[in-house]
Amino acid sequence: MTKSTTDLHWNERALAEKDARAVNIADVSQRELETQFVLQQLPAAARVLEVGCGNGFLTDILRARAKHVDAFDYAENMVSEARRLYGETNNRFFHDNVLAPRNLAGPYDAIVCVRVLINLRDLGEQATAVRNLAAQLRRGGTLILIEGYSDGFAALNELRRKCGIDPLRPAAINFYASVAELMPVLQESFEIKGEFHSGAFDYLTRVVYPLLVGADKATGHADFHRRILPAAKAFNPAAFEPLARLRGFSLARR
Repeated sequence: MTKSTTDLHWNERALAEKDARAVNIADVSQRELETQFVLQQLPAAARVLEVGCGNGFLTDILRARAKHVDAFDYAENMVSEARRLYGETNNRFFHDNVLAPRNLAGPYDAIVCVRVLINLRDLGEQATAVRNLAAQLRRGGTLILIEGYSDGFAALNELRRKCGIDPLRPAAINFYASVAELMPVLQESFEIKGEFHSGAFDYLTRVVYPLLVGADKATGHADFHRRILPAAKAFNPAAFEPLARLRGFSLARR
């Protein structure tokens, strides 16, 4: 398949970003929240498939908990960097495409997919990816899916408008569906058994932080994010869910 602009971006970023910790995502505090949810939902001693492994940062964490991890990415440079940085023990790094996988060895006990669907072109491709993953998961197996959705951006921007802050502009390389648009596809094959949202973290970092330092200075991960992370972990009530850029679902395969 022809690579999209987004695909090319990640292949180039694998080599251009010199900080290996920030290759997959610059906001490493957000990544800590995501990883916490993944580990809470990951079955013990499982055969795991990681979708969109990037340079292998999360793979290294998963393989310490899993029996085996198959980890793939559509960016060849990411796969090469993963092998260089982390090697292969009870895991395998390889190149594949979630829209037309050829090298998977399912059925798996669990599949981990973090911020991958947003890199696809549209809702149709996201639906295809979800169905392909369902086909690789054993009955009763777990899909741990964390993605960005348009709902949270809209709610955050409305709050920012009321506070006199310019709107957030989602990355042009990403496609954000709403939760309601993707949910029917998930419900075809899965039942929800656990949920996660980033509402408290997003409220603090996307509203409070720019009010404190100025929107022109609140342009990326900062010491503020690290300092408020314990609060975001300890207090993240459902009332903050509408403000969440990220939603996570632990899904059981029917």
